[in-house]
Amino acid sequence: MILSIAWRNVWRNKVRSIIMIVAIALGLTAGVFATAFMLGAVESRIESATRTELAHLQVHAPRFMDNNETGLFISNAGELTQKINQLAEVDAACYRLIAEPFIMAAHGTGGGKMLGIVPEMEKEVTNISQKLVDGTYLEKNSRMPPVLIGEKLAKKLKLKVGSKLNVQMVDMNGDLSSKGYRVSGIYRTVNTGFDETNLFVLYDDLKKQLGLHGDVAHEIAMICDDANTVDDVKTKVQQLAGNDDVKTWKEISPEMSILTESMDQYMYIFILIILLGLCFGIVNTMLMAVLERTKEIGMLMAVGMNKRKVFGMIMLESVMLTLTGGLLGVLTGSLITRYFETRPIDVSAFSEGLEKYGYATKVYTALQPNTLVIITILVILTGIISAVYPARKALKLNPAEATRTE
Repeated sequence: MILSIAWRNVWRNKVRSIIMIVAIALGLTAGVFATAFMLGAVESRIESATRTELAHLQVHAPRFMDNNETGLFISNAGELTQKINQLAEVDAACYRLIAEPFIMAAHGTGGGKMLGIVPEMEKEVTNISQKLVDGTYLEKNSRMPPVLIGEKLAKKLKLKVGSKLNVQMVDMNGDLSSKGYRVSGIYRTVNTGFDETNLFVLYDDLKKQLGLHGDVAHEIAMICDDANTVDDVKTKVQQLAGNDDVKTWKEISPEMSILTESMDQYMYIFILIILLGLCFGIVNTMLMAVLERTKEIGMLMAVGMNKRKVFGMIMLESVMLTLTGGLLGVLTGSLITRYFETRPIDVSAFSEGLEKYGYATKVYTALQPNTLVIITILVILTGIISAVYPARKALKLNPAEATRTE
């Protein structure tokens, strides 16, 4: 009975109730959509980091990542890569050589990171081959060895396909080695910082310039079938790698780890801020409803309705009002989110700033069902908290005085 009375009371003033429900719905629609947008942007950044820049796991010789010293390499790299590839959880693995060159071109100089790769293996681990905007993927068209460079570096040094680069680096013996390369292709990723610093050459060409011999590599990178199994795969790879260091992409890039781990916190803080703002509106609406019905509440108390039932009635009115608007907002936000899961949101107007930090200019929304459940629970809690003050106000009414109120 209290439930039906509370529901009728919500609709006594239809205009006020509808305005409040619409306000709650719009607030939560915006909250759900903004949350889905942020999660989608983060997922896109993680995808770029693992499929383009870092892979899921990397193996290095001990202390190599401290300063990328040429002499700290993995012995029997090909054999170890083959063993890693045989793991059921590993989709693909490849080995690389790494050097820190000084680059000289006709229109400028620069530094960066040069990776010596086996193209057929690299294609299975990273998607650089799919990011070409000009030229070919390390196909040799002249007597000079080919080099693949990023679009940002090409613009900086005014390079194009066919341009010549002179690359200097310290070789295995500590001597300065200089070698000419010709640009075979230019790639572009969503991370302009990566494009400006990373160059790709053939494994054998870099191996020769560094003065290395045998089956060696500075890095073995791998992609797992399931990103959620990375920690388990790390244990298995470590057993194969022996004394070599095995690190996950989160360990290699701590800032990405912080981003993923803190995103849930940021999301709920954002939703709570919206609900806090709505909370004041709900309190105001319910307080007005109580003050308008002072005489009626007094009469109910006078005929025997105890304070517990009066308190419950006011609480139910607030929860119903909040839940109606909340469910409508969550449903609307979910439908909008679902629409943009397959149709990207173009934020290319901010491309310069976004690409500097590795974020895509086209974002697909992403939202987990458990997130919607948590938001719904938070909405109900907001309704309960918002009703406490108006309900306590109603309990303080004196039945005798309230019935005389006009």
